Amino acid sequence: MSPRAARRGPFSGLNTRAPFSLRVLLGRSGTVARKRRPRQSLVDGSSATVHRFGRLLQPTQSGDSVLKFAVRNILATLAVGAACAAQAADLPSSKAPAAPAPTQEDWFVTVSGQVSFGPSYPGAKSYDFSGIPGISLRRVGEKEPFGTPDDGFSFAFYNNDLLRFGAVGRLVGDRAVHDNNALKGLAYVPYSLELGGFAEVTPVSWGRLRLELRQAVSGHDGLVATVGGDVWQSWNGFTLSIGPRLNFGNDKYASTYFSVSQAQANANIGAGGKLYAYNAVGGLTSAGATTALRYDVNENWRATAFGTYQRLTGSVSNSPLAYSVGNGDRNQWTYGLEVAYRFRTTGQFIPGLF
Repeated sequence: MSPRAARRGPFSGLNTRAPFSLRVLLGRSGTVARKRRPRQSLVDGSSATVHRFGRLLQPTQSGDSVLKFAVRNILATLAVGAACAAQAADLPSSKAPAAPAPTQEDWFVTVSGQVSFGPSYPGAKSYDFSGIPGISLRRVGEKEPFGTPDDGFSFAFYNNDLLRFGAVGRLVGDRAVHDNNALKGLAYVPYSLELGGFAEVTPVSWGRLRLELRQAVSGHDGLVATVGGDVWQSWNGFTLSIGPRLNFGNDKYASTYFSVSQAQANANIGAGGKLYAYNAVGGLTSAGATTALRYDVNENWRATAFGTYQRLTGSVSNSPLAYSVGNGDRNQWTYGLEVAYRFRTTGQFIPGLF
């Protein structure tokens, strides 16, 4: 073997051109020259680090295999890359952390208080003030539905831009007879708690149709339904709405409030009243409309003034209890004011939901 061949070494027949990333470290010849000014280290700031890597990466003249040489090059490159990544990770981020997305346990709760002035009981001519609290729940991320103060207490099981349905409840005042001479001889009707379901369709952004079906579990013990609709217009924090209402009741409901038995009629006449026997049957019990004006004070508070008119219809409208002889009136008016407050909470603070 010639001295020139001996000096070429065992890699003279191989392509030892390193990749671009390695050539940066090794120089064009695959080694780092001792006399070349060493580069600043990215790892610890020492100017000797690259020089030491150059000595480590230089193929020896003792016959290292190509595999060992390649492995050492790869490991050295990974070591430098990992050190650079660790150093970059320690630098402060210029981006603010993203806000956490709402979870299924996040809720908007709206509590309200309503004061109204209306008939003392269904069909009454006398009027009284009454107050009632309210509450509604909505998952964060769901669209806030339109509502009016004469809606029942609602909790939606399903809610999107077009359709809502769920549970509904309503409380109806009692009918006292001891302080009303026109009702002497009739039975006292306690407060009625009506529970059931509702369905609501919003085909346009300014209108809806709503159905409530409720069964009384106390008081009149009847089955009732309300069918209605609303159109509305909003401007500068105000929302004005108006829409029709139809109320239905079964025979039990109609009989409780508008029937008079012969025995009751005799007792009433004996007490100086003018009632006569009458048997009311179910069906369409009243028809009318509701209008409301809402003002959103801010994101949490709002106030709503409203008015409702109902005209007794069908069998119940012919009852003596719908006329003055029974302290009744076919025309039923209600006026009121509702104030509501909305806040955000999590499901763990809402008993019975989780």
